Amino acid sequence: MGDDVVKSDPLDLEILETYKELNPSAAFLLGFNQYAGKLFIPSSENIRGALRRVRELRKRAKTELQEKVLDALEVALLFDEPQPILDDIVGTIFSHLAKEGVNEGHLLSLLSYSSKAIDATRERFEGREVPTGVKALCLYRLSAIIEILDAVKATVKVGEELKGECEGLKAKAAAFVKLFELDGFGEGTFEEVESVFRRYGFELGRKDFYGVALVKGFDYFETPEELEKKAISWIDEELPKFRGVVEKLAKLYACEAETEEVEKRMNGRLNLKPSELLKVTRTIRNVVQRFADLDIVRINPKYKTKLIETPSYLTGVIPTGAAQFFDTFTRRPFQLFFQTTDPKRDPDKSVSTLLNLLVHEEYGHCVHHSNSALGFMGELNPLYLIPGLLSVPITEGLSFNREREFLEAVRRLETKKRLARAESDYVGVMKKYGGLELMNLEEEFAVRKWRLIRFLRVVGDVRLNTGKQGLLEFLDWAHQYTGVPRSNLYFQLFPAHEGIFPGYATAYAVVGQEIMSIEKKIKDEKKRVKFSTYLCTSPLSPQYTETDPLTRLRSGTRTTMESSSSTRVLTESR
Repeated sequence: MGDDVVKSDPLDLEILETYKELNPSAAFLLGFNQYAGKLFIPSSENIRGALRRVRELRKRAKTELQEKVLDALEVALLFDEPQPILDDIVGTIFSHLAKEGVNEGHLLSLLSYSSKAIDATRERFEGREVPTGVKALCLYRLSAIIEILDAVKATVKVGEELKGECEGLKAKAAAFVKLFELDGFGEGTFEEVESVFRRYGFELGRKDFYGVALVKGFDYFETPEELEKKAISWIDEELPKFRGVVEKLAKLYACEAETEEVEKRMNGRLNLKPSELLKVTRTIRNVVQRFADLDIVRINPKYKTKLIETPSYLTGVIPTGAAQFFDTFTRRPFQLFFQTTDPKRDPDKSVSTLLNLLVHEEYGHCVHHSNSALGFMGELNPLYLIPGLLSVPITEGLSFNREREFLEAVRRLETKKRLARAESDYVGVMKKYGGLELMNLEEEFAVRKWRLIRFLRVVGDVRLNTGKQGLLEFLDWAHQYTGVPRSNLYFQLFPAHEGIFPGYATAYAVVGQEIMSIEKKIKDEKKRVKFSTYLCTSPLSPQYTETDPLTRLRSGTRTTMESSSSTRVLTESR
């Protein structure tokens, strides 16, 4: 570990070392390059050994942070489903390619570990009854493995040995996933999967695990029932505002005041082709970054993020967009911002929704990681930078709230008399796409629709994981209750979030709402930017006092504030 990490309790460093041993692929992502080419083998024996190690450290824990990190590690090991190993294989192959290109030695080692990991997982699940919902989650991930291995094989400089190992792993993965076959699944389009679940029913089998996941994994003190009740109250508060903007846009577009019709007109106003979506984001990105740095959150001068189109092998778990973090524990951290354009998934298709995605991923997640890794507002205890379940509610809640912050900031430009250069440049770019007022109205539609989706995710997360309601029944209820299209809700709840971990889908709303409730009390715009920067860098550093406004977040959700990515491939799949 480098000199850039603050001195810590020896047990903190022991926990970090244990984390790296149990998550070598994540350790490589964090910048510990000696873990290149390695993957944890989830055999029953290895899982038991890892649990013994984590529980032994838990007995020795002296701080609340140590306890919470170890509790989250334990519950991640207890998540007994087959699809995480498929995510880990795809994620770690991609991470190696993104960090170092094709290193045949590392990739050969990684494919060997991946083969053993599939064997170990197959041994755990062969002969077991697996719920239909979990089977579908596995099927979504097979194409990702096949496509990423084909991508490795297609590289010009790849040798015959590596090509052969790629073919061998493809065959092994296909044979493994065949255990979870669902007739009619096809490519996993919404229509295909809807038909499958009508035929086979829907079940996740997580009733007993879900409550444990919420408490130990995400540090929520609310019961599932309390979370659902909260989320419905948030929906009820948001719906009139959303319907109001739908009606305003419907008048402008001269169409019916229905969500799907308005969105169709919004997407069709510029009629962007899939091939144009990335270009639009690149066109507006620099101007938006300077505006965000001025009016929303300070961005450190070493900030480095690359925008890429989501590779086809990741679109099954990234239907819209996502972010990924690299080299957190080095002096040169960087981020990738994924934008999905595949029409079979759920890509953003208008400038306003692309803008909202950019704000969420870059000026939420990516800035959060970069500022934290570089200690922009002060050095961090290394446990705050360990990626894991505890980090999810904070980075997701922060990024969710950033969408609202951005909307309020651009709406202020409509009446502000003297604009700074970054503000006038933003207004100028918006003129290219219809003008500031129209773009702000469309941006409000996007923000409020996503707020509804995040609140609906909480309800769906609770109902699906407790067995209270099946997926199709939930989609019917949610569409009828809010007007948000069923296919949107499907992709924004099920394949990605429920496949990553139960409770993940809830992460955005709970902490995002808590942050908003604090910000409402900060009337001075400069102080609010300072607060956002503080939160986006060092959310619970040791020098915080009980008088700090962030104590409310602790009392509201008991969630330890961290600043890194999830246990799987990405921070989030939006």
